[in-house]
Amino acid sequence: NFFTFYKRQIMTSFKELGLSGSTLDALESKGFTAPTPIQALTIPKLLSGDRDIVGQAQTGTGKTAAFGLPVIEAAQEGARRVQSLILAPTRELAIQVAEEIDSLKGGKRIRVLPVYGGQAIHMQLKALKQGVDVVVGTPGRIMDHLERGSLKIDELSYFILDEADEMCNMGFVDDVRAILASANKDRRTLMFSATMAREVMAIAKEFMGDFDVLKVKAETSDAPLTRQVFHEMDNSDRFEALCRVIDARPDFYGLVFVRTRADADQVAARLNQRGYPAEPIHGDLNQAQREKILNGFRKRKATILVATDVAARGIDVPDLTHVVNFALPQDPQTFVHRTGRTGRAGKEGVAISLIAPNEFRKLMYISKTSGIEIAKEPLPRIEDVIHSKKRKVIGEINDILEAEGHSAYLTMAEELLEDRSAEQVVAALPRSAFGEE
Repeated sequence: NFFTFYKRQIMTSFKELGLSGSTLDALESKGFTAPTPIQALTIPKLLSGDRDIVGQAQTGTGKTAAFGLPVIEAAQEGARRVQSLILAPTRELAIQVAEEIDSLKGGKRIRVLPVYGGQAIHMQLKALKQGVDVVVGTPGRIMDHLERGSLKIDELSYFILDEADEMCNMGFVDDVRAILASANKDRRTLMFSATMAREVMAIAKEFMGDFDVLKVKAETSDAPLTRQVFHEMDNSDRFEALCRVIDARPDFYGLVFVRTRADADQVAARLNQRGYPAEPIHGDLNQAQREKILNGFRKRKATILVATDVAARGIDVPDLTHVVNFALPQDPQTFVHRTGRTGRAGKEGVAISLIAPNEFRKLMYISKTSGIEIAKEPLPRIEDVIHSKKRKVIGEINDILEAEGHSAYLTMAEELLEDRSAEQVVAALPRSAFGEE
């Protein structure tokens, strides 16, 4: 059949998928024990069959490993040629995919190279000349290398399009066609897309042989563990509402989505003025700036990233606790993409939408169309914020006491306690640390 539909298959372990012992060891070392639904469907077909595949999978469902593990299995050590080419729509996604495949290869001696614009091309030329097995790149830079003759893709085992619908949305269709036309005909072609858009299927029909479309039927247990809520306030109070949301959650580590580049800069600047560690990320930043901001965010030097939708494509930071829609997106699909960035890998997350009264209908339309239930909740009260901050301070002090990292201050403590009660001294210390806060 043209379409092959699959429901979730129950797999007890990766071993049942047909993976080699060395790959299983690599998965075990990373703590992966059971495949996700898209992995359970895709991996056996790629390891044993010869048909091309179009996989429908959202970001965060494990699709990189779904194609990355077969790519590793198929790669021959010491081949000194590009055996698999993976196209990604953004630099961030290309880097992320390359890093994940590299982390999954275990002891297998293969080289994985991310290739993207914004990085000095001479570094890429040198690496390609030395021999690379798997290339992960953005269309523009891949085209550059093909025209230079520094990249040969005429002996590929796999040609993979990741986020194919985003590739089409961003205007890369002609580049994709040109790159596909340069590849050998006997390759296997895989496309992964969040939607089965018309443009995606057109590319599949044009450049694939016999192919299956693999869809994972969404089940409640597969959905991100994301609690969806919205707060309603006057538009003029939106920023204060954002601060209240952050204050009430001392573990806040998340993305705040805005509409425009100017909004991202303004909201991040206002947050920093209030003492919140925030960074903006949008299309006006060059690649070096973007990578610096993302590295700082991953290391939690900043715990709030204020982003536009375009700039956030390809950014996949694990362990996000919150996603905040400071401004609602234009369509339900974008809403799903935004809020699906938290609540992954068995960890709970919270998605919060801040709306003015005149946006209620739009939010309800998004809720109905996407099938996501969004509960209305009052904004955290001042009392809740104070309680949260107090618990955070007490938690930090308890951590210091348990770690016994305060011995250098014992002499000072003895002096303070000579003619004062312990309660008075302890009360004065947070006052010294936090001022009027």
